[in-house]
Amino acid sequence: MRYKVGAEHMEHVPSLAHRPDGVFRVARTAPVGPTHAVDAATGAAACGIKTHGLDVLDQDWEEAFFVEKCPSCFTAVVTKS
Repeated sequence: MRYKVGAEHMEHVPSLAHRPDGVFRVARTAPVGPTHAVDAATGAAACGIKTHGLDVLDQDWEEAFFVEKCPSCFTAVVTKS
């Protein structure tokens, strides 16, 4: 994993889990809004923003299809490849 997901905002999202005795809700957190590519080795964002306010998740940014990606990070990651 070269880059991790760096989220500016996180939100509690209910998800449904099915059990034999019925359906119940399990809360989880998910990134909201654009996410940044945070270098796994250095901790720096590919677009150059300060990362002290980001929640860095242990998820591969390049393979994360479920998140909105920062356009500047996307360009920086593509040009480095």
